[in-house]
Amino acid sequence: MAPPVILFDRIPDDGLQQELALDETWLTEVFASAGLVAVPGVPGSASIRLDRDGRNVFLSGRFEASAQTDCVACLERMTLALCADLVLHLEPAGSTKPGKVVHEEVELSRDELDVDVYTDDRIDLAHWLREAILLESPLHPRHEVCPVRLEMPAAPPLARVGIDPRLAPLARFFKKE
Repeated sequence: MAPPVILFDRIPDDGLQQELALDETWLTEVFASAGLVAVPGVPGSASIRLDRDGRNVFLSGRFEASAQTDCVACLERMTLALCADLVLHLEPAGSTKPGKVVHEEVELSRDELDVDVYTDDRIDLAHWLREAILLESPLHPRHEVCPVRLEMPAAPPLARVGIDPRLAPLARFFKKE
């Protein structure tokens, strides 16, 4: 089940705190676009706080999730611990500053770069958590120290057939005929 959508009117004046379990099915969907796999039986978690300021919403919190993938250096399976703090300033869609025309190309200030929008008085926590998780997912995951040694062995058996021994882990993908 995906994290909930919070209606703007349901956020109390003193804020709303949400403790969420990020289930394996939802994490599997999120991780699929990054080439990662959810760790079976290990749900993620998120602690989210929503505060209102007029029609603006300040979303803050933290998420934690685990994923599995192959190391790009040694091709061995590895587990990644993904976690990050979230801080977002959300404005209602369609709210523009005086003098700005929607779709007009403008130069954004530093403060405006940290602002995003919510639509129809709905704050979709799944959308913001998905984005944060994917931003924390490494493009080229690798162990800090690879468990497979990639130096040449003393008597490289593959060198006789002209294959660099450092490429030996790739041999398991080679289809023999």
